[in-house]
Formats: sequence, structure tokens, C-alpha cells
Amino acid sequence: MMERLLRMRVGARAVTVVMALASAAMMGAERLHGQQVAYAASLVTELDSATQAAVVRAIARARERGLPVEPLVAKVREGRLKRAPGVRIRTAVEKLAERLNLSRAALGGASSVDEVIAGADALAAGADTASLRVLRAASPRPIAVPLGTLAQLIASGVDQRKALAMIVTLLQRNAAPTQLLALGSLVEADVASGLRPEESAAFRLRSIEGSLGFGDKVELALPDRAGAGYSSDGKPRGAPKRRP
Repeated sequence: MMERLLRMRVGARAVTVVMALASAAMMGAERLHGQQVAYAASLVTELDSATQAAVVRAIARARERGLPVEPLVAKVREGRLKRAPGVRIRTAVEKLAERLNLSRAALGGASSVDEVIAGADALAAGADTASLRVLRAASPRPIAVPLGTLAQLIASGVDQRKALAMIVTLLQRNAAPTQLLALGSLVEADVASGLRPEESAAFRLRSIEGSLGFGDKVELALPDRAGAGYSSDGKPRGAPKRRP
């Protein structure tokens, strides 16, 4: 009987400790959020009072919605560093908050902070919420990297539907996050060298598919219509120069 009472007391103490730790964690999170809002307010002290109030209000509202506020604070900091007018900072923060809200709505309430932020970046690049939902349904794994790749491909000039189809294909073929990252980064580099976005994306996709065992690995040069191509190591060769 005594042993049973002892176990019950120990169990009750354990529950009490867990609840205390959870409470402390929640208080810590609340304190962190409060510090972020206060920090954002300190960043706009040189702005007019109306803009400062609007920015702080937007960040506080995002916090109440359960949205990540770190990107909003970073947006305020970016505006300050660029010496942007107050109205532009206010607009940028409000638009980013709306994209974060749309991203979470499309990806689901259980989405991670990284996924919500990556989804907002994809929306900023030109993706729509339907594309975010497609990526969410395409894989049970975290999709912050695929969302980032979608944003990068669209920003590089690849059509959204084609970019989405490429990423879904790689997800279905169990491509690693590093391979998805490589797709976006290599296409971005190719386009900066003067290659056409969708031709670069198609070549890079084939190369990754080959490394995954789907189809033949690309080894020969793949010329584009302007006469540019790729060497056997996958690097652009003879890329045409961009016009000034």
C-alpha cells in the first residue's frame, strides 16, 4: 500500500514538473513574441507616428493569428537599412503578413514555421495558393525546401505550372532535399549566364532524374536554340551574353 502511494506521489510530482516546464515554455514564447514586437517598434521610432503604429499593429495582429513574426521584424529592419519611406515599410509589412496568412491557410494549420515562410516566399515570387496545396498533397514529408525551389524557379522565369510539375515529379521519385535545392540554384545560375529558364530547368531535371535511376543520365551537351549548351559535367557552355 505504501509503495502504491509512493508511486502515485512520484507520478503526481512528475506531472507537476511537466506542467511547470510547459508553462515556463509558454511564458518564454510569450516573452519572446513580446520582445519581437517591442524590437519592431524600436526599429520604426524614426518614422512618423502613424506609420509606426500601423507596423506595430500589423505585427501584433500576426502574432495573435499565430503567424511567425520574425519575417515581419526582418522586413522592418530591411526597410530601415534601405532608408525606405515609412509608407513603403508599412505596405511591405502588411503585404508580407497577408502572404503568411494565405500560406498557412493553403498549407494547413499544422504546417511548420519554415513551411509557412517558404510558402509566403513562393507567393511573393508569383505562385498561387493552389500550387502550395498541390505541394502539400504531393509529399508527407516537410515541404519547406520544395516550396523554396518553386519560388526560385518562378523567380528565374520558369512558368509556374511547369515548375510545379517538375518539383512534384522529383518528390514522387523521392528526390533528396539537396537535389531539389540544386535544381533551383543551378537554374538560377544558368539563367544568370544567359540561358533560357525552361530549357535550363528541363535539362537540370533530366540530370537529377538520371541520378535517381529514372531515364538516362544526361552526359552530352544539350544546346539551346541560341547555340549554348552544357558540358558533360552539367555546367553551362557557350552561354550567349545578355544584351545591356
